[in-house]
Amino acid sequence: MRTPFVVGKSAIVMALVIVGLFAELSGAAIVRFSTSVGNIDVRLFESATPISVENFLDYATTNRYVGTFIHRVPQRPASQGGGSANFVVQGGGFLLNNSIFAATGIQTDPPIGNEPGISNVRGTLAFAKNAAGATSQWFFNIGNNSSLDAQDFTVFGRVVGSGMTIVDAINNLPTVNAAAAQNANGEDFDEIPVTNLQQVLSQNNITNNEAVMINSVALRNLPDGDYDFDGIVNAADYTVWKNAYGSTTDVAADGNGDGRVNAADYTVWRNTLGAGIGSGSGFGAGTVPEPTCAVLLLAAGSLLTFYRGRR
Repeated sequence: MRTPFVVGKSAIVMALVIVGLFAELSGAAIVRFSTSVGNIDVRLFESATPISVENFLDYATTNRYVGTFIHRVPQRPASQGGGSANFVVQGGGFLLNNSIFAATGIQTDPPIGNEPGISNVRGTLAFAKNAAGATSQWFFNIGNNSSLDAQDFTVFGRVVGSGMTIVDAINNLPTVNAAAAQNANGEDFDEIPVTNLQQVLSQNNITNNEAVMINSVALRNLPDGDYDFDGIVNAADYTVWKNAYGSTTDVAADGNGDGRVNAADYTVWRNTLGAGIGSGSGFGAGTVPEPTCAVLLLAAGSLLTFYRGRR
């Protein structure tokens, strides 16, 4: 007969400390897509998909996404009622050059391999790819596209804040079949969203005025642990973390970029408390809150399960 396994409070606290020690504490980046329709902020999953994030940031920091456009939003044909198919919003591949007939592919780097593990569900950002792998093109998942997981499409970030209202607005724009303008391998212009359909039809062209343009893709200058994105790590960020603990969909407080809000993200917050402009930490010396007993139990339980499974 086995003796019941009892976890004392000291063991729980020690487990949380161990979780923190083994966590990646570099912090997860927030990147902003500035588009002609509005801004979309995304939490990148640096520790879960490091190769993909590095690849994406290489394109972003060398400004290769500037002047590109959203070139693919698959939609239902009119015979099926029209409207969005709630699939993906795709970009990152082509410069418009103020005319769809002058569109050109951006300079790409060698393809990268897959980093599967996070599901292609609504609100996630993933890499498009071909048989050789992923290069520069990305897509926002509009619906639950978990069927893509079997093909190893890599999710490397998730939209935070109100960004999905902008993604949905793009998804709901009318689309134009501009396949006649395709003049190079890889161009896929038969479902381009436009903001002024009548103007496009009148001029028989899509210019920068009608396309959804990417003005910039840039890292936001925020300290690690700033989970409400106001530039200061303070009490409000602890509240964001506490309320989202355990979530894989609300990842504003995913400070270590593993795709989940967990104990490691508390450690990121505590280690950066007070960072940012001004003091405004909201806590005096010795009054930094500790995670609740329930959170400690969850953190310890996952670690102890792992430990016991290896005996």
